[in-house]
Amino acid sequence: MSTETTAADLLAVVHAVPGVQGVEPGITTTLRALDARLRRDSTSRDRYGLHVDAAARTVVIEVALAPVAPVRDIVEALQTAVQDALDDSDATPGPERPWEVTVRVQSISARPADGGDRRS
Repeated sequence: MSTETTAADLLAVVHAVPGVQGVEPGITTTLRALDARLRRDSTSRDRYGLHVDAAARTVVIEVALAPVAPVRDIVEALQTAVQDALDDSDATPGPERPWEVTVRVQSISARPADGGDRRS
């Protein structure tokens, strides 16, 4: 039995990673999401800020980050979380190459994620 991870599931994984303020779509994922909607492709795993290409086994995520940790650490945690979610749900037989997760940081917030004031 195969359970496929939906875009909504992946977005939940993305939002659960500490330091991610939210999905911030760029031009690439916006155009892909619009194309999928115009084609009325109900099987599409494209959303604003998220593109999944199952055939090429690639994922593109566009996010806004909070300055709670080094950007490299947040991006690495995000890539690992998404890869784990996809690997857990992927029940395709045969030797497959691993998922390639690309994270595009669209912006870094000036305030911490908790909304606190940085002035002391």
